[in-house]
Amino acid sequence: MSGYVVVEKPSAELWDSFLKKEYPDGNFLQCFEYGELVKTAYPGAKLVRLLITYDKKPIGMVQATYKVYFGFGTTLNITWGPIISTTTAEDLHPVENLLKELETYCRKHRIIEARFSVFDCWNLRDQFYKMNYMIAAKENEYVVDLEGGAQKLWTNIHHNKRRNIKRALEQGVDVVKSHNNEDLKTFYSLLEATVKREGFTPYPRTLFEAIWNNYDPELSCVFLAKWNGKSISAVFIVVQGKTVYALNAGSLVEGWEVRPNDIMHWKAMEWACSRGYSKYNLGGVSEPPPTEGSSKWGIWRWKKEWKGNLERIEIFNKIILPQYKPVLKARDFVAKRMR
Repeated sequence: MSGYVVVEKPSAELWDSFLKKEYPDGNFLQCFEYGELVKTAYPGAKLVRLLITYDKKPIGMVQATYKVYFGFGTTLNITWGPIISTTTAEDLHPVENLLKELETYCRKHRIIEARFSVFDCWNLRDQFYKMNYMIAAKENEYVVDLEGGAQKLWTNIHHNKRRNIKRALEQGVDVVKSHNNEDLKTFYSLLEATVKREGFTPYPRTLFEAIWNNYDPELSCVFLAKWNGKSISAVFIVVQGKTVYALNAGSLVEGWEVRPNDIMHWKAMEWACSRGYSKYNLGGVSEPPPTEGSSKWGIWRWKKEWKGNLERIEIFNKIILPQYKPVLKARDFVAKRMR
């Protein structure tokens, strides 16, 4: 890598200034602060940050995590990365050089495989193929555009969504924004009820607590919908760059008749618009999206009524140390037995 310098422990200022320059809308899972949260939220997780420069200017970086099983780092996970300079000349091969450096790190630390989740709009597929990565899966993020403000958003959303929001107001549903510890507990109890009902895997409680206690309180909060004096719906919000992320949400079936989820997210979006944020991320959607009649159709139909956009993601995977693949099978076997 003649002409390149690899920085293994870059400063927060260097890291986030490059991220802001390349992705001003934000990328929560690649920001420096998220890496620090991982250390608290995921016991035993190892954090890796690599940044490469050329002529003293950053041209690429990646933040990754992994865990150690049986003395091996099993899967190096890179979510929404790598971050690559959009102004770097192609002949400098920033993606190729960053992947090579990361694979060298994997061999040094006995990490068996690397897995990247990469937004399709980044147009990096051919470069991953060149480095012998294969597509293991596809998924989506669903993102609502807030550019133009709340009034434009109101006229753009589906008429059924507007009707439900009006119904919630007529029925006296009140929405509050909070950074109160008791309201955090309320959010998590509602999330647990929803997980039990729907059977999905949420972010761990330790992550919400790490954000609550360590992230800028102006950039994290919960919104709660209350009806007849009781919290019936809640969402955990975090902001990075110009994007508001609805990390997880929960609700009680007994309150659905007054449409608390619609009014709650609408109030969160109104708040985001008033702060000048440009996107509202409603989380993941399968690829292909659910079809009518399937078990996940209801939540997908609910999301679609916000008239947002599917941002497609491809999951690239590569076995770095093929001789140790049995360790991955042993890890998966143990994880299955513990469920």
